[in-house]
Formats: sequence, structure tokens, C-alpha cells
Amino acid sequence: MEKLYTINKKNLYDLFSRLAEDSRVLVPYKKNEALYFGEFDPKREDLIELGVIRQSQPVKSFLTTPRETVFDGPKKGLKPLILAGVKACDLSSFVLQDYVFMKGDFEDPSYIENRKNTTIIAVDCTMPKETCFCIAMDGMPYPRTNFDMGLSVMDNVFLVEAATDKGKAIIDSYRMFFKDAGAKERQARQANRDRVCKDVKDFIAKRNTPGTSQIKGAVKKYYNELQLWQDFSSTCVECGACNLVCPTCHCFILFDEKAASGARRQKVWDSCLYKTFARVAGGANPRKHLYERLRNRFDKKFDFFPEVLDYFACTGCGRCIEACPGDIDIREVLKGLVLGKWNKPPHD
Repeated sequence: MEKLYTINKKNLYDLFSRLAEDSRVLVPYKKNEALYFGEFDPKREDLIELGVIRQSQPVKSFLTTPRETVFDGPKKGLKPLILAGVKACDLSSFVLQDYVFMKGDFEDPSYIENRKNTTIIAVDCTMPKETCFCIAMDGMPYPRTNFDMGLSVMDNVFLVEAATDKGKAIIDSYRMFFKDAGAKERQARQANRDRVCKDVKDFIAKRNTPGTSQIKGAVKKYYNELQLWQDFSSTCVECGACNLVCPTCHCFILFDEKAASGARRQKVWDSCLYKTFARVAGGANPRKHLYERLRNRFDKKFDFFPEVLDYFACTGCGRCIEACPGDIDIREVLKGLVLGKWNKPPHD
């Protein structure tokens, strides 16, 4: 049985202040109805929301930034980063991001450096939104892996677990802030987790959102049903928002630009829905039609990565549903694929 501790909110924020002396500590702040990471500021403690659901921006943005100069050596003077309030749907994305940038044929030194210098303090979700469907994607609304220290929001305190040596070092260094937890706190954590899981399952059942066992093979089965993909893509405006907010999307493009010293190579996030995404030298484009690009997005998430990694490249975070101006709901697309039904019947 893992060792658990408790810490009250005042001591937790005091801990963040101590950690901020040597590290950049980012916490989720509430802005309107959404949450965004920002530098910990004791004067803004009333705006911090460590529970609730995931932040609007994906954690990947701190490991492989939307735009960066190609890595040419260790960056000087950067403080280590501590991300507090990370949710399980972002933790799940590390499986794919690590595979792409650390474990493939090419290792991205910038990503590896950022990963090494980042400490993850995860927090249980306490109130899912209707767009959440992590359990359908084999996830849970609480952290299970890929974090250093975990927090569970209780009535007046946080239940704390150390998952790695990094997390244990924080607790050992500031032991005066922590108290040993007992059976009562463990039971309360489990009750809270069971309640949130039930809420997520209710949302999934309400929409009849399919799970991974149902989805497996569905994209391949209907890959050549062009009418299906044309219907699904009919309201897409090619903005790429779904790719940019997705915690597992990882495509990028390299280009050179003039600089005072001559030239520099830039790496920026790319989107498989952009018309130019697959275009090659000479102007040829193997996916010049929008429906082909949308199909490629689903093929990679729900066919390619399950075959390569035994991993569905969707964490059920629901960010793409909220971000899409064309009201494309990934759950409805998946349901249509599984049921073999869509807006119009396929051509005979």
C-alpha cells in the first residue's frame, strides 16, 4: 500500500511559494468558464482551481512549444518547470508524445530536455463536463501513471501521494507541510473518485459513446466509404483547432527564415486538416480533398496507433469538441463509424 499524506491549502500554497524560488511553478487559474496555466502568484490564490477538470491548453504545449527554434544546445538559465494541476487525460498523452519524440528513429533533444526538467503534480478531476469521455478511451478521471506527485481534493485538505523520486524529494524536503494520512482519507478519496467516474459514465451512456473495443477496426472498415467522410467533414472550416488543442497530436513543420546572424530553422505545430499539410515539392498533394484529411486524422488516432502502440491516440478530454467552430463532435463521428450510420446513406 502506497504511503499517503495530507496537506491543507495554506501549506500547499506555501509549498508552491518555496518551490517557486528555484523553479517556475505553473498552476491552473480560472478565467470565465475555463482554466489556464499561469505562474503561481500568492496574490491570486483565490483564482486557483486545482480540482474540477483539465485546463483548456494541453500540457504538450510546455514540452514541445507551438513555435521554437530548432534545438542547438542546452538552453541557458532556464529554471526547472513544475506543472501543478495536471489531469489524467494529459498524463495519458505522454505515451504517444514520448514515443514520437524520445523513442522513435529520431530523438528530439528539446523535448527530452523539457521532459527531464519538468515535474508533474497531478490532481484528480472533481467535476467532469459533458464533453468528457476518458473512460470510453480506457482512461480514468484521476492519475494512474506518468506523474511525480498526486493530489486528491478532499473537504478541507489534499491527499498526497509520491509516485516518483522527484515527488518523494519534494515531500522529504518540506516534510513540515505534510501529515500522515489514514484510512479515513483513503476512503474519502475512493468515494470521490467513484462519484466522478459515475458522472463520466453517465455522460458516455447518455450519448451512447462507443468504447475502444467497439471502435477497433471501424475506421479501416469504412475507410473507402467516401460519402461517410464527406458528410463528417461537411462543416469543417480547416482551422486546425482540433489538432492544436489535442494532447496527443504532434505533427510539425520545419522551415528556414532570415535572421540577423544569417538564418535559423523554425519548428511549428502543423495540422493534418490544413490544405497544405500533405503537399510535396512540385505542388502534388495526395490529400487535396478535405474529407481525405479528416479521414487521415481518424485513421491515425484509431487505426495506426492501436496497431503500432496498442494505444488509441485519443484521451477523451473533449477539447476538440469545445474548440471546433464547425460543431464536429468526435464522439458522434466514432458512433457513426461503429454503427455504420451517418447523415446520408452511402452510395450503392
